[in-house]
Amino acid sequence: MNLINGKAGSSISIFDRGFLYGDAVFETILVKKKKPINLKLHLNRLNKGIKNIKIKNFDVNALEIQIRKALKDQINCVLCINVSRGFAKKRGYNIELAKKPNIIISTTRIPEYPSSYYTHGIKTKFAKTKLFQNTNIDNIKHCNKIDNIIATSEISKNYPEVILCDHKDNIIEGTASNIFFIKKNKFYTPKLNNIGVDGVMKSVIIDTLKKNKIITKSLDIKKNSINQFDAAFFCNSIRQVWKIKSINGFSYKKNNLVEKLRVLLEE
Repeated sequence: MNLINGKAGSSISIFDRGFLYGDAVFETILVKKKKPINLKLHLNRLNKGIKNIKIKNFDVNALEIQIRKALKDQINCVLCINVSRGFAKKRGYNIELAKKPNIIISTTRIPEYPSSYYTHGIKTKFAKTKLFQNTNIDNIKHCNKIDNIIATSEISKNYPEVILCDHKDNIIEGTASNIFFIKKNKFYTPKLNNIGVDGVMKSVIIDTLKKNKIITKSLDIKKNSINQFDAAFFCNSIRQVWKIKSINGFSYKKNNLVEKLRVLLEE
């Protein structure tokens, strides 16, 4: 079901600020057996983004009611939430031109991926597109994702996800995922300093590892250091965990810790 401010619909005014300027935030949530997975974490990040970009008059209670309405006839799906600044009174960037946020909710089928992505892993490579720091919108799931969008032009059947780095060749993330590396019995993930997005699945993985007393560290990881690790994987809320078979031709051997993590996440 698709809802716009609680009413069934699939179109939005051309004067919506999200459409005009990407003046909006969003979340993508996996729903299984009518239950939105990690909903609280997603809503916390959504609220953080709303506050950071100074969207006023947002009604979280209305959102929760609309989520329940959208999922009324759904069992397993992907729940998408967009909150824009609202309809603009006239042209211009001024945030005072829109006073009432628009809540846009849609549900779609859960995408199906080859089982080999989970069992054997995927080949990936470094994207030519670079990411740059922005202290105003770091770690916000905002709707100005043009760098990530451009990078998807480098995705193909052979490379279903690619790795984005910053201008100093620090590994940051995938186009729509976070990335982890494994060395010996420790997990490592890139430190995101005013750049990229700390995904909900990433935080769930870190919490799960810590609860099981498995060491996890965030640090700067250079693109030329990939051969220093034993394994790697991508993660996001919909795909869950995709093993990485190779990066730019450098291959990783099978690692049981990835399978162990998958088991821990299912508990």
